[in-house]
Amino acid sequence: MKYSGRTATAIIEFPPDMILLIKRETVPFKGYWALPGGRSELGETVEQTIIREVKEETGLQVKVLRKIGEYHEKGIQDNIEYDYYPACFLVKVIGGEMQRQRDEIQDLKLFSLKNIPENLAFVHNQMIKDYITSREI
Repeated sequence: MKYSGRTATAIIEFPPDMILLIKRETVPFKGYWALPGGRSELGETVEQTIIREVKEETGLQVKVLRKIGEYHEKGIQDNIEYDYYPACFLVKVIGGEMQRQRDEIQDLKLFSLKNIPENLAFVHNQMIKDYITSREI
């Protein structure tokens, strides 16, 4: 089984210096903390993907502020081969109410940027590092 395609992830800032992570209920990386996000649907831009995925997974309505970067995620986890091309965006909450998507998300939690778990799913640690670096410029 191979999962592939274009994906998008979101860094959702909360003051002071916190971001929202989700705990995945789906493979690959089931039980891992991760940035909210998911796969693009046919005809969607990655910006549309991330707005839709954040709403589905967290209940929050967001708008894209800027792109953090483009990445490539490739490997095998939970006996599933994956080959994804994610874009990571910094987004801002503009509405909605925080509520996890019951079938795909085990938990939602705010983490301090100084206290991010070391093994997030996919290359999400690198995305967060790039975001922190971009804030300091």
